[in-house]
Amino acid sequence: MMKHMKLKLIALLWVTFAVVGTWASDSVVWHHPVVGYTHSFVKVTKVVLHADRTEVSCHVHYPSGYWIQILRTTELQTDGRNFPVRDASGIPLGERYTMPESDEVDFTLTFDAVPLGTVKMNLVEPDGWAVYNIRPEDYRPEGMEDTYWRDVRTGDWFVGFSGDGVIYDGKVWGVVSREERRDGRGQWVIAYGGEQLAVEVGKEKRGTRRITVGKEPAVECSLITGAVLPDYPVGDLREGFKDNGYRADDSVTIVGWMKDMPAEAWEKGRSVEILRNNIFTDKQESFVAAMDSTGRFSVRVPLVNTSEIYIDIGRKGINTVVEPGETYFLLHDFSTGHVLFMGEDVRFQNELQTHPPLYVDGYLRKGQGTVDEFRTQMEDKYRHAVEELSRRVEAHPHLSRRYRYFMESFALTGLGRSMMQARFAVPDWRLPEDYVEFVRTKVWQRPPKPYTLCQNFGILMRDYIGHSSKAKDKARGNAVFNAFKRLRQQGEISMTEEEANTVEAYRLAIKELQEKQNAEPSDSLRQRMVVEFGKSDLGQRFISLFKRFEDVLNEEVLADNIDFWKENAESVGCDSILCQIHLARNLYRQIDNIRKPLPDRMMTKAEREIRLEGGWDIVSREQEKYVAIQNRDLSGVGSLKSAEDVKDVTGGEALLRKLTEPCRGKLVLLDIWGTWCAPCKEALSHSHELFERMRPYGVVFLYLANGSAEDSWKNVIKQYDVLGDNVVHYNLPDDQQQAIEQYLGVNSFPSYRLIGVDGHVLDVNADPRNLDALEGLVKRLVLPEQ
Repeated sequence: MMKHMKLKLIALLWVTFAVVGTWASDSVVWHHPVVGYTHSFVKVTKVVLHADRTEVSCHVHYPSGYWIQILRTTELQTDGRNFPVRDASGIPLGERYTMPESDEVDFTLTFDAVPLGTVKMNLVEPDGWAVYNIRPEDYRPEGMEDTYWRDVRTGDWFVGFSGDGVIYDGKVWGVVSREERRDGRGQWVIAYGGEQLAVEVGKEKRGTRRITVGKEPAVECSLITGAVLPDYPVGDLREGFKDNGYRADDSVTIVGWMKDMPAEAWEKGRSVEILRNNIFTDKQESFVAAMDSTGRFSVRVPLVNTSEIYIDIGRKGINTVVEPGETYFLLHDFSTGHVLFMGEDVRFQNELQTHPPLYVDGYLRKGQGTVDEFRTQMEDKYRHAVEELSRRVEAHPHLSRRYRYFMESFALTGLGRSMMQARFAVPDWRLPEDYVEFVRTKVWQRPPKPYTLCQNFGILMRDYIGHSSKAKDKARGNAVFNAFKRLRQQGEISMTEEEANTVEAYRLAIKELQEKQNAEPSDSLRQRMVVEFGKSDLGQRFISLFKRFEDVLNEEVLADNIDFWKENAESVGCDSILCQIHLARNLYRQIDNIRKPLPDRMMTKAEREIRLEGGWDIVSREQEKYVAIQNRDLSGVGSLKSAEDVKDVTGGEALLRKLTEPCRGKLVLLDIWGTWCAPCKEALSHSHELFERMRPYGVVFLYLANGSAEDSWKNVIKQYDVLGDNVVHYNLPDDQQQAIEQYLGVNSFPSYRLIGVDGHVLDVNADPRNLDALEGLVKRLVLPEQ
């Protein structure tokens, strides 16, 4: 008896000492706190609650040379109370701080003391950035509400409980009934799609609970306290990722729940966006899934092969990899901070959240260092990434082989992409041979498999092959000039000696222009050189010749280009698959640039060369799209005007007044564009939004095309449906178009001018790409009293 009482007394003393010790230290430390949601670049790394103050340690990764600022209005918010910032160490409070060369800074903010028992808080700059729902990593809530449990044996996320449903088997099940004790034990009945299951939750013992779902055996589960899954308890010997051979009809299904989003997150829209690069078009594609009122969504994303994707980039920005034919369930709980994947095989996806990608990226800007210095910088970044990966593998030996392979590939392709992008910062876009050789041996010869695994590889591929093709293209001469020469020799086109001399003079002038551009560091001045050259007498004479023989020239150039593209890809070591990807990319780009179908014999040749289902599907669908557009009849459409209407008018000012004469009494928005101009076409793709916003003000839209072939001109108009009773299009002869551009001082494309009700050009910025500003301007002009 005495012995038993003595043991109880000792235990009581230990508890007393522990409590006294805790309060004596007057502090509670949150190591590696979890964040529910933030849209800022501030990462909270530690929180210390003292009796007289609260300290929040932060880390910021932001480009060197840029400034950040922590305002004196910054505060902590918890339980309806605000705790203002007092001081800062590491950066000045309330002043601008310029980021150092390391791109990183650590600092600590000191606030008025929040209660020591606090378990959740927000870090907020009112009307600015915010970090929501900061909590301790090891926080264990009472009961089962908003808890997520993993299978102790396999390490997978097994089940999740919330007031709105139970997450199980990749689905959110509705709650039919629920009996729960204070300690979390209880029985649940859940339903989904007409099926009901009983869920029994056992008592927590030594950190685990036995959870039984339906007739399945009970599973021993542990609470997932951190934001992501802990390390898996066993190794995974699966090698590599799924490779479907680059199919056209494959896809992945992503089901998800953006749970308990704060109002600020909802303000970013009621949908989830998934971004994926298409290796055949070399473009990023967006897929949008609508969310219901609780934040749940489902979306099917086409995939040509296993691909890296970004989910919900506007909020959290979840980077992962998905395989064709799979279904993944994704939870992002904005209250607890959990980001978890559930599915048949989601180990790698969860590992990637627990141990995020190691970015090896950098940019060489013109005039800011040499390529050799940049190479050294990038090699250092890559070495640090490799060392960090080695440390991770040593500290977490059960990391899967797929994780290790992806991280190695991710770092390598990041290195290669960054180094090859540097070509745009050097004269003539030519990198030193030893620099390119380093990329070849270190990166290019070790590509990820499949080639879609890392988004950076698609960019690296474009720049690496492009760097090689630029030199080869220069050696073979301009394809258009070669086509002129070949076709004349073969008697397929007829030119006078004077016209042949014009082509040769233009070729030499282009060469001289390129040399001047290479020596000019200013982008705007280089663009002005091109515009002025195009307006020259020589430029106009050549354009007239080109338009005369455009169809046969394009066909000849394409025939030559298909062989050139293939030979160039093979010369840099591309295997058959990469060669076909490269051909598909270039053919897609060609159709997209000219905005009309390729000749049939070119498509026949392309079909022989591109045997990848996904590659040929992209090219053939783009071809079919423009065949359909070209076949659309525009006869009788009043928007397209004939240049015959103004054939006798000369001088830019007189021409413009004549063109706008029927619009007197109305504002006219003039758009000077070209089918060859990508930003012009991008702007035209938003025409209907522009028309709708301008509808109340009676604006007339006048479009003048620069250097655009008739078929391509009409096809772009048809593609974006740039038509209407208040829409007017002209494709004027080159001399008249140049006269108008010279009168207006056009030196970039697209160019916009607003013409007043009296026909005079207004000195205002009327760019519809800033639609809010344009509407405000037009509204003031039309409704000045408002």
